Amino acid sequence: MNIDLSSFLDNANEILHFNEKLNPEDLDLSKNGVIIVEPIEYQGEIFRVDGEKIINIRISYKYKEICHRCLQPTTKNVETALSGKLVEGKKVENDNNDNDDEGYDELIFYEEDSLDLNEYVINQVILSLPMKTLCKEDCKGLCPKCGADLNRSKCDCIHENIDPRLEKLKEFLPKN
Repeated sequence: MNIDLSSFLDNANEILHFNEKLNPEDLDLSKNGVIIVEPIEYQGEIFRVDGEKIINIRISYKYKEICHRCLQPTTKNVETALSGKLVEGKKVENDNNDNDDEGYDELIFYEEDSLDLNEYVINQVILSLPMKTLCKEDCKGLCPKCGADLNRSKCDCIHENIDPRLEKLKEFLPKN
């Protein structure tokens, strides 16, 4: 979705608000086991600070993935944010983005009077996904011996927590 910056760039407006949605089909993470289940919503504003054009974006989305401990499907809501400095021109692909511009998170490029935020929003969504998704913070996971879901039932397996480096010493104990 392109945002028209013409009224902001000709100083007619001091602040430009926007509220947009991005289709989940635009972001295919299914090969990673992640499915975006609702449109990605983002809203924010563009304003001037000391002659610079600054943008703040708040992004929210819902995704579905399996829990990395108990393997049950789970759905999570995520809210993340992106802020940066608007710069006119094209983004250079192999740009290291060495950003010494007074602490701004990112340089966001626009051309003429049009700003396309899709790539920036998609990148922020990917960066905000957790490395491991849990169905709940205190998920107990699966029993390493019998595979039972410890959140739903308790298994009868005997778990000996022996340091593997010292396990050989068990052989010196008398057998009953």
